[in-house]
Amino acid sequence: MDTDVLLPGDNRTAADTVQAFAERIPGMREVFAGRLRNAHQVEAPVANLISINRRFKAHAGIRITDV
Repeated sequence: MDTDVLLPGDNRTAADTVQAFAERIPGMREVFAGRLRNAHQVEAPVANLISINRRFKAHAGIRITDV
C-alpha cells in the first residue's frame, strides 16, 4: 500500500497514537492535517476515492508529496 493518512486533530497525543498505527502498515504514513475544524476538507475526497475504488475495483489512495 502506498498511501498517506491525512489526520486533522486538536489533540497531538491522539495524533501520535494514530501515527504509530499507520507506520505499522507498509507503505502508509500519517500526515498531520491541522486542526480538527479542517476535517470536512479531508473527508470530501475520501468519498470520491471510495466511489472510484468500487467502480474500478481498485485501491486508489492519496499521496502527499514534498513533505
